[in-house]
Amino acid sequence: LRGGEIQQQKLIARQRFCLWLLGVVISLTSMVGVSGCSSVRQVLGRELVPLQTEVELGQKLARQIEAEHTVLRDPDLQRYVRFLAQPLIEQAWVDRPGIEYRITVLDDDGQVNAFALPGGPMYVFTGLLAMAEDEAELAGVLAHELGHVVARHSANQLGTRFGVQLLVAVALGEAPEQLAQMAADIASAGAMARFSRDDERQADDYGVRYTIGAGYDPLGLITLFAKMARLDEAGASSLDRLLASHPATDERIARIKKRVGSTPNAGERNTERYRQMTHSLR
Repeated sequence: LRGGEIQQQKLIARQRFCLWLLGVVISLTSMVGVSGCSSVRQVLGRELVPLQTEVELGQKLARQIEAEHTVLRDPDLQRYVRFLAQPLIEQAWVDRPGIEYRITVLDDDGQVNAFALPGGPMYVFTGLLAMAEDEAELAGVLAHELGHVVARHSANQLGTRFGVQLLVAVALGEAPEQLAQMAADIASAGAMARFSRDDERQADDYGVRYTIGAGYDPLGLITLFAKMARLDEAGASSLDRLLASHPATDERIARIKKRVGSTPNAGERNTERYRQMTHSLR
Protein backbone atom coordinates (compact mmCIF):
# COMPACT_ATOMS: atom_id res chain seq x y z
CA LEU A 1 0.00 0.00 0.00
CA ARG A 2 2.79 2.39 0.90
CA GLY A 3 4.49 1.75 -2.44
CA GLY A 4 1.24 2.58 -4.21
CA GLU A 5 0.88 5.80 -2.24
CA ILE A 6 4.40 6.86 -3.20
CA GLN A 7 3.72 6.21 -6.89
CA GLN A 8 0.47 8.18 -6.67
CA GLN A 9 2.26 11.11 -5.05
CA LYS A 10 4.89 11.06 -7.80
CA LEU A 11 2.16 11.02 -10.46
CA ILE A 12 0.43 14.00 -8.87
CA ALA A 13 3.76 15.82 -8.62
CA ARG A 14 4.47 15.20 -12.29
CA GLN A 15 1.01 16.41 -13.30
CA ARG A 16 1.51 19.59 -11.33
CA PHE A 17 4.93 20.01 -12.93
CA CYS A 18 3.45 19.70 -16.41
CA LEU A 19 0.77 22.30 -15.65
CA TRP A 20 3.36 24.64 -14.17
CA LEU A 21 5.66 24.11 -17.17
CA LEU A 22 2.80 24.94 -19.54
CA GLY A 23 2.27 28.21 -17.69
CA VAL A 24 5.96 29.07 -17.97
CA VAL A 25 5.97 28.38 -21.71
CA ILE A 26 2.93 30.64 -22.18
CA SER A 27 4.64 33.39 -20.17
CA LEU A 28 7.85 33.06 -22.19
CA THR A 29 5.92 33.16 -25.44
CA SER A 30 4.39 36.48 -24.45
CA MET A 31 7.86 37.85 -23.60
CA VAL A 32 9.53 37.05 -26.92
CA GLY A 33 9.97 40.18 -29.02
CA VAL A 34 9.36 42.41 -26.01
CA SER A 35 12.29 41.90 -23.63
CA GLY A 36 14.75 39.93 -25.76
CA CYS A 37 16.68 36.71 -25.41
CA SER A 38 18.57 37.73 -22.27
CA SER A 39 15.42 38.20 -20.22
CA VAL A 40 13.94 34.99 -21.59
CA ARG A 41 17.04 33.05 -20.52
CA GLN A 42 16.84 34.55 -17.04
CA VAL A 43 13.24 33.43 -16.73
CA LEU A 44 14.19 29.98 -17.97
CA GLY A 45 16.90 29.71 -15.34
CA ARG A 46 14.62 30.83 -12.55
CA GLU A 47 11.44 29.04 -13.53
CA LEU A 48 12.46 25.86 -15.34
CA VAL A 49 15.12 24.94 -12.76
CA PRO A 50 13.73 26.03 -9.35
CA LEU A 51 16.16 26.72 -6.53
CA GLN A 52 15.33 23.53 -4.65
CA THR A 53 15.93 21.42 -7.76
CA GLU A 54 19.16 23.29 -8.47
CA VAL A 55 20.48 22.72 -4.93
CA GLU A 56 19.49 19.03 -4.82
CA LEU A 57 20.97 18.45 -8.26
CA GLY A 58 24.24 20.13 -7.24
CA GLN A 59 24.50 18.02 -4.10
CA LYS A 60 23.97 14.75 -5.99
CA LEU A 61 26.46 15.76 -8.68
CA ALA A 62 28.98 16.70 -5.97
CA ARG A 63 28.75 13.26 -4.37
CA GLN A 64 29.17 11.62 -7.75
CA ILE A 65 32.19 13.73 -8.69
CA GLU A 66 33.90 13.11 -5.34
CA ALA A 67 33.30 9.39 -5.77
CA GLU A 68 35.02 9.42 -9.16
CA HIS A 69 37.87 11.84 -8.37
CA THR A 70 40.43 12.00 -5.57
CA VAL A 71 39.83 14.73 -3.02
CA LEU A 72 43.18 16.24 -1.99
CA ARG A 73 44.28 14.83 1.37
CA ASP A 74 45.82 18.06 2.60
CA PRO A 75 43.50 19.71 5.13
CA ASP A 76 45.73 22.77 5.42
CA LEU A 77 45.59 23.48 1.70
CA GLN A 78 41.84 22.78 1.61
CA ARG A 79 41.32 25.32 4.40
CA TYR A 80 43.60 27.82 2.70
CA VAL A 81 41.66 27.73 -0.59
CA ARG A 82 38.39 28.14 1.29
CA PHE A 83 39.96 31.01 3.24
CA LEU A 84 40.85 32.75 -0.03
CA ALA A 85 37.37 32.17 -1.40
CA GLN A 86 35.41 33.39 1.62
CA PRO A 87 35.61 37.17 0.91
CA LEU A 88 34.63 36.43 -2.70
CA ILE A 89 31.65 34.40 -1.50
CA GLU A 90 30.54 37.28 0.71
CA GLN A 91 30.51 39.48 -2.38
CA ALA A 92 28.48 36.90 -4.29
CA TRP A 93 25.92 36.69 -1.48
CA VAL A 94 25.01 40.32 -2.18
CA ASP A 95 23.77 39.37 -5.65
CA ARG A 96 22.33 35.98 -4.75
CA PRO A 97 21.84 35.41 -1.02
CA GLY A 98 21.09 32.05 0.52
CA ILE A 99 23.45 29.94 -1.61
CA GLU A 100 25.73 27.63 0.38
CA TYR A 101 29.06 27.53 -1.41
CA ARG A 102 31.51 24.70 -0.70
CA ILE A 103 34.89 24.66 -2.40
CA THR A 104 36.90 21.44 -2.64
CA VAL A 105 40.36 20.80 -4.09
CA LEU A 106 40.65 17.69 -6.29
CA ASP A 107 44.02 15.97 -6.55
CA ASP A 108 44.91 15.81 -10.23
CA ASP A 109 47.98 17.68 -11.47
CA GLY A 110 47.05 16.85 -15.05
CA GLN A 111 43.86 18.93 -14.94
CA VAL A 112 44.27 22.69 -15.08
CA ASN A 113 40.65 23.45 -14.39
CA ALA A 114 38.02 24.75 -12.00
CA PHE A 115 34.24 24.46 -12.24
CA ALA A 116 31.07 25.16 -10.30
CA LEU A 117 27.99 22.99 -9.96
CA PRO A 118 24.40 24.24 -9.75
CA GLY A 119 23.49 25.42 -6.29
CA GLY A 120 26.96 26.17 -4.94
CA PRO A 121 29.50 23.26 -4.90
CA MET A 122 32.75 24.33 -6.53
CA TYR A 123 35.91 22.42 -7.44
CA VAL A 124 39.48 23.37 -8.31
CA PHE A 125 42.13 20.91 -9.45
CA THR A 126 45.68 20.90 -8.11
CA GLY A 127 46.91 21.46 -11.66
CA LEU A 128 45.38 24.94 -11.60
CA LEU A 129 46.72 25.68 -8.12
CA ALA A 130 50.21 24.80 -9.32
CA MET A 131 49.94 26.98 -12.42
CA ALA A 132 48.73 30.05 -10.52
CA GLU A 133 51.49 32.15 -8.97
CA ASP A 134 49.61 34.21 -6.43
CA GLU A 135 46.32 34.59 -4.59
CA ALA A 136 44.97 37.13 -7.07
CA GLU A 137 45.22 34.71 -9.98
CA LEU A 138 43.36 31.96 -8.13
CA ALA A 139 40.84 34.47 -6.76
CA GLY A 140 40.09 35.64 -10.29
CA VAL A 141 39.17 32.12 -11.41
CA LEU A 142 37.12 31.41 -8.27
CA ALA A 143 35.28 34.72 -8.62
CA HIS A 144 34.51 33.92 -12.25
CA GLU A 145 33.03 30.56 -11.20
CA LEU A 146 30.97 32.26 -8.50
CA GLY A 147 29.62 34.50 -11.24
CA HIS A 148 28.38 31.45 -13.14
CA VAL A 149 26.50 30.25 -10.05
CA VAL A 150 25.06 33.68 -9.27
CA ALA A 151 23.79 34.02 -12.84
CA ARG A 152 22.55 30.39 -12.84
CA HIS A 153 24.57 29.61 -15.97
CA SER A 154 25.36 26.05 -14.88
CA ALA A 155 21.72 25.24 -14.23
CA ASN A 156 20.70 26.81 -17.53
CA GLN A 157 23.30 24.88 -19.51
CA LEU A 158 22.44 21.56 -17.89
CA GLY A 159 18.77 22.21 -18.54
CA THR A 160 19.50 22.98 -22.19
CA ARG A 161 21.78 19.98 -22.69
CA PHE A 162 19.96 17.27 -20.76
CA GLY A 163 16.40 18.58 -20.57
CA VAL A 164 14.48 19.97 -17.62
CA GLN A 165 12.54 16.77 -16.91
CA LEU A 166 15.77 14.78 -16.70
CA LEU A 167 17.20 17.34 -14.25
CA VAL A 168 14.11 16.95 -12.08
CA ALA A 169 14.38 13.15 -12.24
CA VAL A 170 18.06 13.29 -11.27
CA ALA A 171 17.29 15.65 -8.39
CA LEU A 172 14.63 13.19 -7.19
CA GLY A 173 17.11 10.30 -7.37
CA GLU A 174 15.24 8.56 -10.19
CA ALA A 175 18.01 8.53 -12.84
CA PRO A 176 21.30 7.31 -11.32
CA GLU A 177 22.83 6.35 -14.67
CA GLN A 178 22.19 9.81 -16.09
CA LEU A 179 23.65 11.33 -12.91
CA ALA A 180 26.96 9.52 -13.54
CA GLN A 181 27.04 10.66 -17.16
CA MET A 182 26.23 14.23 -16.18
CA ALA A 183 28.94 14.34 -13.50
CA ALA A 184 31.58 12.96 -15.88
CA ASP A 185 30.58 15.48 -18.54
CA ILE A 186 30.90 18.39 -16.13
CA ALA A 187 34.25 17.33 -14.66
CA SER A 188 35.73 17.07 -18.16
CA ALA A 189 34.38 20.53 -19.06
CA GLY A 190 31.98 19.01 -21.57
CA ALA A 191 28.78 20.66 -20.34
CA MET A 192 30.40 23.82 -19.03
CA ALA A 193 32.23 24.37 -22.33
CA ARG A 194 28.85 25.27 -23.79
CA PHE A 195 28.58 28.56 -21.95
CA SER A 196 27.66 31.26 -24.39
CA ARG A 197 29.83 34.31 -24.99
CA ASP A 198 27.33 36.38 -23.06
CA ASP A 199 27.56 33.92 -20.15
CA GLU A 200 31.35 34.20 -20.08
CA ARG A 201 31.24 37.99 -20.30
CA GLN A 202 28.73 38.17 -17.47
CA ALA A 203 30.83 35.82 -15.32
CA ASP A 204 33.90 37.96 -16.08
CA ASP A 205 32.00 41.06 -14.96
CA TYR A 206 31.03 39.39 -11.70
CA GLY A 207 34.58 38.11 -11.29
CA VAL A 208 36.15 41.55 -11.63
CA ARG A 209 33.65 43.07 -9.22
CA TYR A 210 34.03 40.31 -6.64
CA THR A 211 37.85 40.36 -6.69
CA ILE A 212 37.86 44.13 -6.24
CA GLY A 213 35.28 43.96 -3.45
CA ALA A 214 37.26 41.21 -1.70
CA GLY A 215 40.49 43.22 -1.84
CA TYR A 216 42.31 41.16 -4.48
CA ASP A 217 44.04 42.57 -7.54
CA PRO A 218 41.54 42.09 -10.41
CA LEU A 219 44.45 41.92 -12.86
CA GLY A 220 45.11 38.42 -11.54
CA LEU A 221 42.59 36.93 -13.96
CA ILE A 222 44.33 38.69 -16.85
CA THR A 223 47.81 37.45 -15.89
CA LEU A 224 46.44 33.92 -15.57
CA PHE A 225 44.80 34.20 -18.99
CA ALA A 226 48.08 35.47 -20.48
CA LYS A 227 49.93 32.51 -18.96
CA MET A 228 47.34 30.12 -20.35
CA ALA A 229 47.72 31.65 -23.81
CA ARG A 230 51.52 31.24 -23.74
CA LEU A 231 51.31 27.61 -22.64
CA ASP A 232 48.61 26.93 -25.22
CA GLU A 233 50.90 28.21 -27.96
CA ALA A 234 53.57 25.84 -26.65
CA GLY A 235 51.13 22.94 -26.98
CA ALA A 236 50.52 22.25 -23.28
CA SER A 237 47.77 19.64 -23.52
CA SER A 238 46.94 19.86 -19.81
CA LEU A 239 45.27 23.18 -20.55
CA ASP A 240 42.67 21.68 -22.88
CA ARG A 241 39.93 21.50 -20.26
CA LEU A 242 40.43 24.98 -18.86
CA LEU A 243 40.69 26.56 -22.28
CA ALA A 244 37.53 24.73 -23.36
CA SER A 245 35.49 26.04 -20.44
CA HIS A 246 37.28 29.40 -20.06
CA PRO A 247 38.41 30.53 -23.54
CA ALA A 248 40.96 33.30 -22.94
CA THR A 249 40.16 35.24 -26.08
CA ASP A 250 41.80 38.58 -26.86
CA GLU A 251 38.35 40.16 -26.78
CA ARG A 252 37.69 38.94 -23.23
CA ILE A 253 41.11 40.02 -21.99
CA ALA A 254 40.67 43.49 -23.51
CA ARG A 255 37.21 43.75 -22.00
CA ILE A 256 38.45 42.81 -18.54
CA LYS A 257 41.31 45.33 -18.83
CA LYS A 258 38.81 48.02 -19.73
CA ARG A 259 36.68 47.25 -16.67
CA VAL A 260 39.71 47.14 -14.40
CA GLY A 261 41.15 50.35 -15.88
CA SER A 262 38.91 52.58 -13.77
CA THR A 263 39.81 50.84 -10.50
CA PRO A 264 41.86 53.18 -8.26
CA ASN A 265 43.22 50.46 -5.93
CA ALA A 266 45.05 47.49 -7.45
CA GLY A 267 44.41 45.20 -4.47
CA GLU A 268 46.48 42.38 -3.01
CA ARG A 269 48.33 39.58 -4.78
CA ASN A 270 50.07 37.91 -1.77
CA THR A 271 52.55 35.99 -3.91
CA GLU A 272 54.87 34.84 -1.12
CA ARG A 273 52.10 33.43 1.07
CA TYR A 274 50.52 31.66 -1.89
CA ARG A 275 53.77 29.99 -2.92
CA GLN A 276 54.43 28.89 0.66
CA MET A 277 50.97 27.34 1.00
CA THR A 278 51.14 25.55 -2.35
CA HIS A 279 54.82 24.50 -2.25
CA SER A 280 53.87 20.81 -1.98
CA LEU A 281 52.31 20.98 -5.48
CA ARG A 282 55.42 22.33 -7.18
